[in-house]
Amino acid sequence: MKAARDNNVSLSLTIFIEHGRQAEAVRFYEMVFDTSSTAIFSPDNQWIGFDLRIGDTVISIAGASPRREAEPSRGGPFFPKEKGAVNVILRLTVNDIEEVLNRAIVAGATVRDRLQVSLEGFRLATLFDPFGHIWAITEKIARPLERRRASSTALSK
Repeated sequence: MKAARDNNVSLSLTIFIEHGRQAEAVRFYEMVFDTSSTAIFSPDNQWIGFDLRIGDTVISIAGASPRREAEPSRGGPFFPKEKGAVNVILRLTVNDIEEVLNRAIVAGATVRDRLQVSLEGFRLATLFDPFGHIWAITEKIARPLERRRASSTALSK
């Protein structure tokens, strides 16, 4: 797949939330991810969402179109109607997982899966944000190979 290796190709991601909750979403994501955002406007100069910079990635957050919601036969995109009613999990690797988890819970997120340690060398927890999306928050462990060896030794006893 040549496009995937082409330096001039990039991938964009837009997360849809319920129309009218954009301001709430700005506050939540900026607080939890300790970042800033830039407003997005429609061609008729209406505020429709924002771009959120997380590390080197920009994620667009937009309100789902009420017209499409009222006429589902027109097709999506739609916002999640229930927690986790999505087809993607957003994975974010951070330096201090406890700090991010605490900020998220204070801001209104709920825990989906508690903090765990994977054999691949990550600490991981998953959350539902207040808009129904699932976030996998991870933190790289300094020495996963030693942990894997310790786990293997413990399992063989």
